[in-house]
Amino acid sequence: MLESTRQETSVEVAKRASDYLRGTLLEELDNASPKFDGDSEQLLKFHGVYAQDNRDVRRERSLAGEELEHIFMTRVVVPGGFLTSAQWLALDAASDTVADGTIRLTTRQAIQYHGTIKGGLQSLARQLDEVLMTSFGGCGDVVRNVVMCPDLQIPEADPYIAEVANAIAERFRPTTTAHWEIFVDGQRAASREVVNEHSFYGDTYLPRKFKIAIAHPNENCVDVFAQDLGMIPGTHPTLGEGFTFVVGGGLGRNYAHEHTFARLGEVLGFVPRANVEEVIAAVVDAYKDLGDRTDRKRARLKYVLADAGLEAFRGEIHTRLGYELAEALPLPANFDRSDHLGWHGHDDGTWRVGVRVAAGRIRDDETSQTRSALRKIAQALPVKFFLTPQQDIIIDGVSADERPFIDQLLRDASVREAEALGSIERTALACPALPTCGQALTESERVLGSVVTQFESALSSRGLERRPVALRMTGCPNGCARPAVAEIGIVGRTKSTYDIYVGGSRQGDRLATLFQEKVKLADLADAVAPLFDAWQSDGGVDESFGDFANRWSSK
Repeated sequence: MLESTRQETSVEVAKRASDYLRGTLLEELDNASPKFDGDSEQLLKFHGVYAQDNRDVRRERSLAGEELEHIFMTRVVVPGGFLTSAQWLALDAASDTVADGTIRLTTRQAIQYHGTIKGGLQSLARQLDEVLMTSFGGCGDVVRNVVMCPDLQIPEADPYIAEVANAIAERFRPTTTAHWEIFVDGQRAASREVVNEHSFYGDTYLPRKFKIAIAHPNENCVDVFAQDLGMIPGTHPTLGEGFTFVVGGGLGRNYAHEHTFARLGEVLGFVPRANVEEVIAAVVDAYKDLGDRTDRKRARLKYVLADAGLEAFRGEIHTRLGYELAEALPLPANFDRSDHLGWHGHDDGTWRVGVRVAAGRIRDDETSQTRSALRKIAQALPVKFFLTPQQDIIIDGVSADERPFIDQLLRDASVREAEALGSIERTALACPALPTCGQALTESERVLGSVVTQFESALSSRGLERRPVALRMTGCPNGCARPAVAEIGIVGRTKSTYDIYVGGSRQGDRLATLFQEKVKLADLADAVAPLFDAWQSDGGVDESFGDFANRWSSK
């Protein structure tokens, strides 16, 4: 078997000493301090909570000798992005009672609350528990929220696939009862029965996070090649229904560590439905043993694959399973990402509508009242909601008679129809970045609108305004909005500059390459303008910007 150095980081020591993610969290929740200590901040992540501070006021408070404004981000697990009306209403209500009045949709189909204070964490956990939801496992060194294309859950979809995200989430959720003791019950179990943690987690869990995504066989909205483990449904000629497994993808990098990099996943093999959880467990278990626990910057599964090679890792999986995986199916030829926006009909006569949420932030403000509109729909109709990997939301299960009601509500709330959106605006993504994310080097979400305007103006001036371009922006190279597989990726480099990457494919199967470094915010579109000029004059009629930029850079 492959070998791994086991010298532990301080995080590994803290996990092992935590009594299965308990640590001193309960005691610290009861004290008057607005923050948690260092080890507890690491354990909080397993419970779906990140300790942050308001960076907009950090300097002023520091100069005044005041303590930082300690706040917390809570990430709610939503397997496959599916929510009932009752769950949506509960999430909406919680945003007022324990957060900043907004609901943040993530690129992994989860919900984030920002601005929660320490005293509101237990209240939020209890409100989620009442509607069978949790933040447990939303962060931390475990299998994260399982992402799935919304089109795999439509009425005419295969019932097995429609439920597979839930099944995987349930199977790979840690067994420790720590979260419910600490955040829901508010007290340790009087006579806690020791529950054996999954063998693929053990007492230190995984070296880092582990992400799973399930793609549609005909489109790749989930960016399946950017995952630790991706699954593409298909029918094998002898084994029947199952999935092609892709392993070892991941997009985060670190400027200070040259040995970190973005990487696309590689095809592991074909897995019949009956063996799906068994094979996932083998991959997770191999990662638990082989991932680097001495350097968290290089602890992801992608580095195991990069160092050992696909064949060695495949052999590791075969050894753990006791049998060999079948050869994978050919990858889909037509795999362009769908944005799932606008109205679409189902075979049973019902409808769904995809609603664009700019930068994934659902709020009521002077430009639109998206949050109020969604609340009114959930109160009036027994619809379902699906969060998309593009940070948008789908309202599903709408009868033909109910369509006019929803259209009118959205118009009254100034929610723009998909057809009215610009060619970049329609799919542009951004991470939250400042002022809440501690990793952010510069702005992302708060400036996305102005960046989109820059680029759409540049396209329009060249007669290219109807040509779609996938733009993604992040405040640091961790890549939460997946800029490394965008046609245009904008990544925060310093407090005031960004690196620009170009040439990712619309299928998500090619990395973008560095185009220009350290560009000021106001100059981003101007920097790419020469490439737009070349695309206009030399690009093929149906050649996407990403394909052209890749061809141009290869000259």
